[in-house]
Amino acid sequence: MTWMASHNNYVLWEKNYYKMSTNNDKIQFRGRAEKEASQILDQLRLGGINISELARQGLAEKLRETLSDEERITLHQKYKDGELSDDAAEILLGDAIEEIDREREAFEKATELDTTDVFQE
Repeated sequence: MTWMASHNNYVLWEKNYYKMSTNNDKIQFRGRAEKEASQILDQLRLGGINISELARQGLAEKLRETLSDEERITLHQKYKDGELSDDAAEILLGDAIEEIDREREAFEKATELDTTDVFQE
């Protein structure tokens, strides 16, 4: 049986409790090889590299890649309804915000066209 209930930032999912993330939580993972590779590149470059910025950019890129078209549309609607912040929308949707806006406008214009004289044989 799969069900979920939340209480005090904890979620009960399939009889196990998981801590829900808050705005102040750090995202952490074990990346021994990634850490070693970043340290080597940091040593090679004059002035080093900004590992935190690379991690942020990489995470944003991967989040966008994992979204389905349906999820993009849902997130865009949440953004338009004010349920998704500008920052989160930019991370999740990026340039797709403008693309979806253009597609919606084109669709709305197409639905407003007078088709009374158009027929199909």
